[in-house]
Amino acid sequence: MLCYSPFLRIRTINGISKINNYIPRRGLFNLPFFHNENESKNGMNEHKVVRRINASSKQMFEIVSDVSKYQEFVPFVEKSFVSKFDPETKLPVEGGLRVGWNHFDEEFKCKLHCIPYQKVVAESLTVSLFDSLYTEWNFKEHKNMYTQQLTCEVELILRYKFKNPLYNSISAMFSDKVTSIMIKAFEQRGLMAKIEKKFKHRQNGPNDINKNNM
Repeated sequence: MLCYSPFLRIRTINGISKINNYIPRRGLFNLPFFHNENESKNGMNEHKVVRRINASSKQMFEIVSDVSKYQEFVPFVEKSFVSKFDPETKLPVEGGLRVGWNHFDEEFKCKLHCIPYQKVVAESLTVSLFDSLYTEWNFKEHKNMYTQQLTCEVELILRYKFKNPLYNSISAMFSDKVTSIMIKAFEQRGLMAKIEKKFKHRQNGPNDINKNNM
């Protein structure tokens, strides 16, 4: 029985066919399991996740912009801080994280740009592993026409480029999972904030609950 193999090549010499073993050569980063569909032409990797969260855009904005509290609920964040605030808006303009996992220990310092209840952008200033690291959060509020309760559509965009091209390729296998874990942590934080606010308003009576669209 004859079997076709892509690793066999047929040559014809003087009318006689000969079969030679042929092993195709390809670069390490062209292997199928290193193919990164999310890598752009400039080498930047981009991952995006969108989720509807049962909280207001105000609540989600306040949670995301308060970088100093990330250490309380974001996985692998061992330390978080805000180092500079805008003197007029009192919103953070510079902060950082220390992330630890197994043998990985890295501190990120970021420039922050906050548009109240709409957007939070963090761009890396000092990091040794990345050429570029960019995170963008967008918030879009929705109100239920029957219950008047507020929900928020949260969009998380992560763009990055490792200094090591091997890391860029391998990261494609886990980046979607990482972004999902991140937004899940913020979703749970938003739900807790809403529950705490609801109990606080209940102490003040039902009229206060309706007034605050809870």
